[in-house]
Parts: sequence; C-alpha cells; structure tokens
Amino acid sequence: MGFGGLGRIAAAIAALWLLFAGAAARAEAPAPAFAAVPASICQAAALPGETYAELSRRPERWKCGAERFSIEPERSFLKIVPSHPLQTAETGFTTRLSRFAGLQLIAIGTDGRMAVRDLTESDMVPGSADWVMSAALPPLEAPLAALVVRVDKPRHLGMLSDARLTATPGECGGPFQNELVIAALCGMLCMTLLFNFIFYRILGARFLVWHAMAVLCMLIHTAITSGVVNRFLSLSLGQLSTMSAVSFWLGLSAAALFSADLMEPGKLDKIHRTLLRGVGIWVMLSTGFYLLADGPLRSVSATVYFAAYVPVLVVFIWIMGVARHRGSRAVNFQIVAWLPFMLTGAARIFSMLGFTEVPIEFHAEQHVSIAFEVIVATMSVADRLMIIREERDRARAQTRVLAAQAERDPLTGMLNRYGIEKRFEELYAAGFHAMAVIDVDHFKAINDTHGHATGDEVLRAVADALAPDEETVAVRIGGEEFMLLMGGKDVAGRAERCRQAIPARVASRVPGLDRMVTASMGLVEQPLDIATGDFAGMYAHCDRLLYDAKAAGRNRAICEKMCSFAPARKAARV
Repeated sequence: MGFGGLGRIAAAIAALWLLFAGAAARAEAPAPAFAAVPASICQAAALPGETYAELSRRPERWKCGAERFSIEPERSFLKIVPSHPLQTAETGFTTRLSRFAGLQLIAIGTDGRMAVRDLTESDMVPGSADWVMSAALPPLEAPLAALVVRVDKPRHLGMLSDARLTATPGECGGPFQNELVIAALCGMLCMTLLFNFIFYRILGARFLVWHAMAVLCMLIHTAITSGVVNRFLSLSLGQLSTMSAVSFWLGLSAAALFSADLMEPGKLDKIHRTLLRGVGIWVMLSTGFYLLADGPLRSVSATVYFAAYVPVLVVFIWIMGVARHRGSRAVNFQIVAWLPFMLTGAARIFSMLGFTEVPIEFHAEQHVSIAFEVIVATMSVADRLMIIREERDRARAQTRVLAAQAERDPLTGMLNRYGIEKRFEELYAAGFHAMAVIDVDHFKAINDTHGHATGDEVLRAVADALAPDEETVAVRIGGEEFMLLMGGKDVAGRAERCRQAIPARVASRVPGLDRMVTASMGLVEQPLDIATGDFAGMYAHCDRLLYDAKAAGRNRAICEKMCSFAPARKAARV
C-alpha cells in the first residue's frame, strides 16, 4: 500500500467520521438518545448546607443559557423549566450516568406547591440504550411548572450539562433501535474474538493473545457504556463506572501491546516498543485517579483523566509514523483502524478540556469507531498470519533443501554417509540386507600424477558405474570409498558386475590415464532371520573384508553370507 493510497484511505475515513459526528460537534450539547422535553435550564453554585429556598431569593446567583456549567462547588442547583406545564406521572429526570454524593428532586407545580424526593445512587435507574440514568419525579397534584435538582459532589460535568426532563419516566435511555445497533456491534466484536482464538490455534503468536484481550475488553466496555448490559444485569452506578473505566484501560493497554508485538522486526526500535508497553501503566494511573480522587481533586478528576490521554495519542501517532517511514506493512492497517478512534478520542479530550461549552461525549461515535478498529485490526492479524505462514513455509522449504544438500555428496550427487545412516534402519527393514564397500585402487597415484581435477572425474565415472536402481542404493562414504546397500536376489553377483564395470566406465569418461582404474570390494549379506540392522557393525564387517581383498592383491571382491542354523547361528565364508 503506497503512501498516496494510504493517505486517500485515511482522508476518506476522516471525512466519513466528520459527516457522522459533525452535527453533534457543532451543537452546544450532544443530542440526547432519550426523548427530551423542550425546556430551559439554569445553574446556581451553592455552599454546603445551602437550600433552594435561600437561592430562590438570589436571582443574581443563577446562570442560564450557554454559560459553562461547573462542578467545582460541592453543591449545585439546576432549575429546569419546561416549555409548557407537564404531568409528573408522565415525566422523568434523566442525565449522564455519573457518581454523586446526593441528589434531590424538587418538583414545583403550577399552583406553587412543591414535592421533594431525595435520591441516592441506588435509586437511579441506568439506561439500556445510552450512558444515562433516570429517576421518576415526585408526584404533584397540579401540572409541573419547574423542576429543581440539587446535586452534591458530582464527579462529571455531564451530570449537570446533560440534565433533561424526559417524556417517559420509565424510559431508560433511547429507542429500541439503538439497542439493536449496539447488539449488532457487540455481535461483530464476538465474531472477531472467535477469529482470534481460531488464528491462535493455527499459529500460536503472542500478539493474538493481546488482540483477543483487547477485543474482549472493548466488548465489555461497549456493552456497559451503551447500556445494553443493564437489560441483563442489575449493577450499581459505582460498579458501572468502575467497569467502564477499567475495561477501557485494559482494552487500550492490550491494544498497545498488540501493536508492539504485531509490528515486523526492525520496523520499531526498542524504545518504541517499550513506550507502547508502558501505555498500560500510564492509563492505569490516570484511571485510578479518576475513580478515587475526592475532596479538592474531585472536580478536576475527569479533566485530568481525559488530559492524560493526550500523551497516549502523541505516542501512538509518533510510533505509527516511525513504522510507516520504515516500510512496515502492518502499520498501514493500524493507521486505518485507529484513525476514527483517535479522532473521536481527540474530540472528547478537547471538549472536556474546555474547547466547547459542554463536554461532547460522542458515545455512538465511540462505539462505531471501536467496532471499526477491531474489525480492521482483525484484518491486519489475518494479513500478518499469512505473511508469517509464508515466511515459515519458505524457511521449512529452505531447511528441507539444506537438509537434502547435507545428505548428498556435492561431487557425485550420491547419498553421503550421513544420508545413509539416517535412512539405514528404514531401508534395512524394507529388505536391503546386503552391504558392499568399494574402494578405488591406487587412487592417490591418480591424484599425484594427473591432478585432483582428473581424480574428481574418475570419482564421477565410478559413481556412474555404481548407478542405483530399485534394489540398489549407491553411497559415497568419502574420498575414493563407495558403498552399495542392496536388496533382492543375487546381490553378490550384481555388486560384482558393478565393480567390474568401473574400469571400462572410467576409461570412456577420463581418457589419457596411464593405467586401468580398478576397485576392490568387501560385501556382507545377512538373511532376514539373523538381521540386526546395525549400520556400524555391518560397515565394520565390510571394511575388514575390503582390507582382505586389498591384501590379496586388489581388483577383487571378498564376500560373506551369514547363514543361520537353528538353534545356533553360524557364519560361512563364500
């Protein structure tokens, strides 16, 4: 994939993401997934213990319209005024799911009467189609004219900015179609998780373990933050918040480890891989701060948490750029996979840091970008597996070639001693029970008189005379010594004919020699009933017979056939 092609793909992905998310980014607040009732909202910062009755007499303390919300005060009041009076039985209060110390709903009727309901975290109903929580309003006899919400120690700005009146108090999020979309995304994540286990059984690469862990954590995170999990489990706000943050931390850490191990050797330095592996520790620290910060740090915990992802983005962009510059193939998939996720993350971070009036969560965009990242990363896994498998196949083929070369004599092409010893037991079991060792007579004199090049030609001619067939395996043991491993009938006669063919073959192949080239041979034949299959023993026996032939004047063969006489075994020399 060239740089231009990759750039066009990245630009197309960015454009699609902007089309998908741009409307929400331009809005003052994200469009809620639930059925919100048109209303105006104002906020007043209060002192600990201060009541709404006291604040209602201080209109200058209330901030309305597009002014930025703040969770810095330990207690805040929201006043939500619907565009027309509502029935409390048909209306509920819904906001971003977040932890808090205390919540009070004060419903004010058109007759001026008020109804109060104090809530704890356990009284809130988590949404099943978005990261929201809801509660029913206290009942009124008259229609609802305004709702006052007292929030103590909220941990996220969205709990104030996303506060809404909803038309159905039992509605826990958004329409059922949203849940079907999230369920489909979770199903896609489950399929990629299954693919990872299949790929791991094929190859067993470590990066598959990290990718499977990342997919599993992102599956859990998507199920929790989308609210789908609340259809099946009853979890508290504390459990949901903790599981959301921890699953995102573990998923991002595993994804960083996956990237570090996926990149091809030589495409990243040790420091790059170390930084990727250190992402998990950094995110763990920021996650712990976000979940546990209290007191003066409570109001900045979410901001610090989001700001901590800025260096993570920088590290990923830098390392991807380095790998891309060095010609990594795997990083092309990583860039395409991570681009929507990083754009979504950057928008959320900058929004939380104050670049918009209220935080833009981009929950739907995040779910889609997570699914997109996992799918493209799975494609990169498949591509990497194919490359690794091709490399392994080439290595195995090369190993087989080298092994075959190691078993062959480079001068004659015959099997060498290593090759025959490796196959001896198999051949012996197949009926090759006769072994002949043949040595060229006075070969040193040929080398000394005519040179080693002529000597090599003589050895090649000898190899031609000892050509193998279906019942004969020819071997060059070393130097001028050869071996025949034979099966079938009349092995002694066939071996002798091969030995006697040597002078004529050498004379025709190597003209100009001053003498006839002959050979001596020692042969041992063992019948099946006394066969032992001992290469070293048979070779030593043949070698002794060969020396006997040389001592008797050379250019001759001495053979022995082992005979069995029950109950004892005896050998007879032929």
